[in-house]
Amino acid sequence: MATSRSTEPSAPIIVKHPGCPQWGLGYLVEERDEKRFYDFEDGHNHSIAKAFWSKLEPVQLGDDEANALEARIRGLRDRPSAAAKKQRARVVAPPVTSFDEQVASFESQFEGGFGGPHFVAEERGSVGGEAPNGGAKKKSKAYKQSAIETARALLAKGELEALLAAGNLADFMERIHKVHKAATGLLHPLGDLIPFNKMPAEHHRAYAEAVVDLLYGAGDYAARFDRLAGVLAAAKVATWPLATILSALVTPEEHVFVKPSFFEKQAAVLGFNLAYDRVPSAEGYARMQSLARDLERRLRERSLAPRDLMDVYAFLWRTISPPKPSAKS
Repeated sequence: MATSRSTEPSAPIIVKHPGCPQWGLGYLVEERDEKRFYDFEDGHNHSIAKAFWSKLEPVQLGDDEANALEARIRGLRDRPSAAAKKQRARVVAPPVTSFDEQVASFESQFEGGFGGPHFVAEERGSVGGEAPNGGAKKKSKAYKQSAIETARALLAKGELEALLAAGNLADFMERIHKVHKAATGLLHPLGDLIPFNKMPAEHHRAYAEAVVDLLYGAGDYAARFDRLAGVLAAAKVATWPLATILSALVTPEEHVFVKPSFFEKQAAVLGFNLAYDRVPSAEGYARMQSLARDLERRLRERSLAPRDLMDVYAFLWRTISPPKPSAKS
């Protein structure tokens, strides 16, 4: 995703801010919109704009020290408190665009809409990796259809259940890693992939069981979602993208991939009440899903026909921020 990639050669993972020594050391968790987000030892997440990156001082620690720091900071971040148990009011920025402007932006970017060759080439990708219009196959930067096919193949119900029954957690987790790799345009390397790949082995069985239940369980989806979110929280890797990516790829007709910052902006545009917490929950996801369905309905009313909620997400992230003014303007 364009908003999650940096043109900087590398971002320091561990830093300190000389001007704010009370923060302690900070651990990089995300980079987007020309900002870097660090969890610091003071228990707070601080966003650093690009203009101030040079103010941060990289800190080199040994592996053991770095792992201990990460565990301590994530523990502070995820520690429950009386205030956290209550729904906190969020300061919502005013809309940066309008729905009419979003539709106009989408149509100017993608002639032919969701089914047009430009959207297929830039966003969706073709079924089976076939080139548009029957042309020769070639590698495309569009990855979503390929990620969906990869997830459905590697996370098939019977195969996952067999791996669990055999206690083959290594192969189970390897399949998850391959799915994540196929969806690297959705998952952020620093905020999602690196922390997930460092998940301690003692959490693998609970995670595997929660994944099978999430994707194929017979119970209420909310309870299944909260089960997975709880496992991710226990392993200190509870992010909205990690909590939503698998369902969004296996059943995109029903479930949506969530990047909260984009959804928050979209909610402001549509006047939708999107109260949610930073830690993923079934209650918060239900509101995200409702917003996606509302957006899907509005798109169909404009004679745009998204295939599924993955297309809806693509529309959202491609249009929610206004275009940057040109240097000449």
